[in-house]
Amino acid sequence: MGVLSAFSQKQLVVADLETELPVAQVSVQGMSHAVLTDSLGRFTLTDSVRTLVFSHVNYESRIVNMDEVGGDTIYIISKLLNLKEVVVFGKGMVEDERLKELNKRLRMERKEAQLAAADPSKPAGISLDVLTKLLPKKWRPGYKKAMRKKRHEDILREY
Repeated sequence: MGVLSAFSQKQLVVADLETELPVAQVSVQGMSHAVLTDSLGRFTLTDSVRTLVFSHVNYESRIVNMDEVGGDTIYIISKLLNLKEVVVFGKGMVEDERLKELNKRLRMERKEAQLAAADPSKPAGISLDVLTKLLPKKWRPGYKKAMRKKRHEDILREY
């Protein structure tokens, strides 16, 4: 007659600490075996197991001494930041409308400049700001004077 050893089994649940909902597919590792929790966060272990390691991708790993577990639920802490409510503010239509209007005016003034260049008898209705943006730097009014002034300041600084 052989010795028959019978171990009682215990069923536990692994749950999220914040939401208290069961967590599926948690790896539960003991000294001799490893199991995964089912879709309801449940797993079964024998009374002989004293220490378990719980790990999951979205949760902090936890080592639990089974002597310290009072109930049938073991809680694990999420690595993810769970927000209750998120409020998003964006730019209003006013900014977009202003930008569209500015681009439209710039296109119109460019067309007027092209027409004025093609027909010199028509007066050009182009603003100085647009003209300075369209012309290369060396053709802009006052460019050479500014460059001469800068060069003189550089010479004076060196002496």
